[in-house]
Amino acid sequence: MQFRLTLAQNLPNRDPSALSVTYTYGDGQQTTWPVQAIGPDRDRAVLVVDCAADLIHQPDVSTRELTSHYPVMPTTVVTRITSVQPVATATPIYQMEESMSTPYQIVIAMEQATVTALTNDHYYLYGFKAVKASGATGAPLVWFRSAHFGLKTELEWSEQYQAYTTTEQIIPRGRITATNPYDIDLDQTLNVTGTDGTGSVDTQSGTSEAISIDNQTSTQFTTGISQVQPGGTVTPMCAFNLYGNHLDLIVPIEQVLLMFSTEPVDTGTVIEQAYSNGLLVDLTASNSRKVGYDINSGWTWGGAAWGRPVPPRTDLVPLLIQQGPRLQQQSAVARRAGLTAGAS
Repeated sequence: MQFRLTLAQNLPNRDPSALSVTYTYGDGQQTTWPVQAIGPDRDRAVLVVDCAADLIHQPDVSTRELTSHYPVMPTTVVTRITSVQPVATATPIYQMEESMSTPYQIVIAMEQATVTALTNDHYYLYGFKAVKASGATGAPLVWFRSAHFGLKTELEWSEQYQAYTTTEQIIPRGRITATNPYDIDLDQTLNVTGTDGTGSVDTQSGTSEAISIDNQTSTQFTTGISQVQPGGTVTPMCAFNLYGNHLDLIVPIEQVLLMFSTEPVDTGTVIEQAYSNGLLVDLTASNSRKVGYDINSGWTWGGAAWGRPVPPRTDLVPLLIQQGPRLQQQSAVARRAGLTAGAS
């Protein structure tokens, strides 16, 4: 059977002599299976493998890890697996899985001279995603990074989300890893019940148009939501403080900040200030936008209201972590309702 493994980080840029997958279950027991690689994606963060065991329908799985074996040091590299899917759902880079959710697209047009300059000078294309929040302290994260672009670059994604918790702190240039990721949709709630940040998703209750994370412990965590990005990987796009016995509400909005830079910053990194000229693209009224970029003159979009230039050194926090008083009220009401229900 073939499976598509989405990894928490890129594989090393060398061919392994062997690969294996290890599942750790809720009772602490482990099972390891050998797997054969069919092919990674360009950024080595997605791997299609062949395995005799069913890697999807395994009960009570706590963690999934891929071990790459090499003939020279380091002889083994362990990489966390964030999701396992049937290979039938695997799609090429910059194309998302077909689903009932709304597809979104940004097309970037560039001249050959610009593409050549960006490539020769080792530029990356970075993307950030905006959200509305309920008032907790938060920070934007690098949503995607790619060195693959051309005369016509099509970025495509859809509304596929995860909520996560982690104990990593929100610090400038720090990297947030979604230690405990859970598939979730709007109007649903991640109930955090374990002191390690684990929990379960309540698909029957939540706040309208928001993703709720309800910390039912007295332990403080970092939380946020992830979304499948144009490269096909689920990556965090924001991070918030989740205090003990608090409820965070996060509303994803279709606003994407694009920028080119030579800064080698990983996805999931806390970036609070723009490090080059960027363009904030609003797709709330249309799921497809066309923009242009020139290495000397910057971004063009016809001057429409859905585009907003973002100069270097702009504070990205208020731009991408938008506060909503209505969400704060909803958060308080929802939290009180949950406490009342728990006491009854």
